[in-house]
Amino acid sequence: APPCPTDRLGLQVPARHLLEGDTVTLRCRGQKDTSVTQVQFYHEGNEVGEVRGAELSLSALQLNHSGRYRCEGWVGFGPSPWKTSELVTVTVY
Repeated sequence: APPCPTDRLGLQVPARHLLEGDTVTLRCRGQKDTSVTQVQFYHEGNEVGEVRGAELSLSALQLNHSGRYRCEGWVGFGPSPWKTSELVTVTVY
């Protein structure tokens, strides 16, 4: 059976193009607002700390914040609740 779409994680970024010094909050969300727990964010494959719930706040952005982000977490229930989002590219100018 194809995977149920409610299982998927989405990484929400309010803007893909950001300026140095900006603050941005990335949100890891399950479809249809399924609760997501034990969320971890990754930037270019490396864990990013300071995660509050399912949100990652990046303040005083610098050029080195550019790159690909993804999140992982437990979504709802089911045989394999650990999910990974698609990669989202963020560019800081």
